Amino acid sequence: MPIGYWEREYLLPPADLTVVGAGIVGMSTALHFKAIHPNSSVRIVERDILGEGGTTRNAGFACFGGPGEWLDDIAQLGEEAWLRLIRMRAQGLRELIQLLGAEAIGLEWSGGWELFPGHDRGAKRDAEVRSMMDLMNGRVTPILREELSEFHPAGADTPAVAWDDEKAAHFGAHSAVHLCWEGMLNTGRMVQSFHKALDRLGVQRLHGFDVQGLDKTHGPREGWSLTDGRRSLPSRHVAICTNGFAESLMPGTPAVAVPNRVLVLRPRKPLPNGTYHAADGYLYFRTLQEGRVLFGGGRHFNLSLPPHPQRDPSAEAEWDQRLLESAESWLGPIEAVEDRWTGWLGVGQDRMPLLGSSQPGLHHAVRLGGMGVAIGCGIGRQLAVKIGDH
Repeated sequence: MPIGYWEREYLLPPADLTVVGAGIVGMSTALHFKAIHPNSSVRIVERDILGEGGTTRNAGFACFGGPGEWLDDIAQLGEEAWLRLIRMRAQGLRELIQLLGAEAIGLEWSGGWELFPGHDRGAKRDAEVRSMMDLMNGRVTPILREELSEFHPAGADTPAVAWDDEKAAHFGAHSAVHLCWEGMLNTGRMVQSFHKALDRLGVQRLHGFDVQGLDKTHGPREGWSLTDGRRSLPSRHVAICTNGFAESLMPGTPAVAVPNRVLVLRPRKPLPNGTYHAADGYLYFRTLQEGRVLFGGGRHFNLSLPPHPQRDPSAEAEWDQRLLESAESWLGPIEAVEDRWTGWLGVGQDRMPLLGSSQPGLHHAVRLGGMGVAIGCGIGRQLAVKIGDH
């Protein structure tokens, strides 16, 4: 169905920037670009009523990874690239707070913990972390202090990580590491705050526009045309911010969408307030209101789900059962499973995001490696600056 006169002239005129994807990165990109270029026309298009990636389906961790994950990053990336990744996460979280406000996103500096289980794997990981603890604190603590001390109640001498025997005893773990600077936020309030900020700046949001194609346009207003198969929207610049779903618009992109299942549980015993990581970050859980616990992850189970948006209820049930067994091993008896869903992450060979321009006027920021809450806002700002320089 072609666009009519009133729509073309007043509601859907050509945009200076069209952002594809209404997640953290997409909304951040739009807000920062509009702030830098207040007279520009900026539009976000999203195929779902809210979003189908990780932004509204995440766990709400304000985190930077933990020692178990860091060991893998150091081995894969090298020490300097690992530290750049940590700084990106800390910077991104700082920029999220500055952009929306700590209260608006429900930020709580609860602290986090990484738990090493009481078997050979846990003992081995414990020994590896102990051998690197001084290095981790010596390199990571100054970064967190520099980026977050304005907002974080931690004292100047608070380390990035510290052993916590009391927490290990509570969970019957081999050992536990306190992630002293970690926190959690309310994902729903964060997204609401993004929407209010977009509305204040006059950024248009079009939900239900599923981009099926991008075509280069020429003439007096060179740029791109986005189509959903029925309508076309012209734009000078396009920013693809669809994380793991980028391959459909950018064939060959080294990023894939991988599922994580998430359960909301009511355990018999209360969970001490905070965020928790296990299995080198492949399992995570945190406190919610009224004694509930969010428990998610499980990519290391080596179970598969069909690609989004297809569903396989039996495969989901198998994944959920494995998650429930893991939850019981850490939390004890579970009285009820109150909710469940799939969150889709964008991952690749390493955890470094992909940010750049593939063609004139066509830009991207994708593959956030499961750390969208931490790095998304900073990546959005970088992309907005990059687009403005073209």
